Amino acid sequence: PAMVLVPPRSILGSSGLVASASKNSIAPCPPFRRPYVPNPSLKGIFAGSGSSSMSTPYMAEVVVRLTKQEPKNISLLYIGTATYDIAKFRDKQTNLFSEMGVTVESLDVANRSVPRVEMEELVDKADIILVSGGNTLYAVDRWEFLGLDELLRGAAHSGKVMAGGSAGAICWFDGGHSDSGDPDTYRLSTLKKFESNSDPSSELNTEESSFVDNGNGPNDDEDTNSKDWGYVRVEGLGIWPGLVCPHYDRIQSNGVQRMADFDSMMKRHRYELGIGIDHHAALEVDGDDFRILSIPGETGSVDADGDGKVPGAW
Repeated sequence: PAMVLVPPRSILGSSGLVASASKNSIAPCPPFRRPYVPNPSLKGIFAGSGSSSMSTPYMAEVVVRLTKQEPKNISLLYIGTATYDIAKFRDKQTNLFSEMGVTVESLDVANRSVPRVEMEELVDKADIILVSGGNTLYAVDRWEFLGLDELLRGAAHSGKVMAGGSAGAICWFDGGHSDSGDPDTYRLSTLKKFESNSDPSSELNTEESSFVDNGNGPNDDEDTNSKDWGYVRVEGLGIWPGLVCPHYDRIQSNGVQRMADFDSMMKRHRYELGIGIDHHAALEVDGDDFRILSIPGETGSVDADGDGKVPGAW
């Protein structure tokens, strides 16, 4: 059975990914899974959702705090490849950081080639690298084509804070349980959709528009409007080990609950470490320590001492 990782008020034990706050030993590495040696330089915030998480003051403050610097001295680099560098998503995820005094820059590589020296300069001066949600498969493939994947690995090992939700969480790990097979997240259809819908107040959101239920329990009613697509396993950058499932407590437009499908995927990849992160939760890693973050006032999949279900991680 999976170890339940619950919000900070009642953290339980070790995740098997890193040592817990009580310095419990790391679980033995099974055959065919690469061993993980905690690196004190590695820091990250990995949320179950992209725009929904990074647009909350709670999560933005946690990301800034992990740098151990004052906001006015921090530079954040936003990489929106997974949402094809659409300005709406960049603004939604970075506005709070700007309001805090953080310097925000963007590296747009989804639809154009960028000289390597320009990518190097932007990555090098960043204290935080924030990756959007969206289509993980496209983003990682694009980074590998441009050589940006190597720069991001180097940035992580140099002590920069790596952050993001959904695709922006999956990308830092070995791989993930992804909705990149959802046609609503494909590049050309998404760009066309936004070109024909330029209203900035529109609720159109390719990161979260395909959710049909809050996912806190099985959907007893058959969804006759479910779309015909399936979740897929995608590769990440391999900076942290594990197969990550964001939106763990949600059901998407295919009518399939993420947590149930993730269980099936883990049975097919039994030698991998599985990490399920609820839509309104996040995993924070600081060297060999971790904690689970839960956005206040939101619900999730973890029972919390009679207080109902709260966002957490499994």
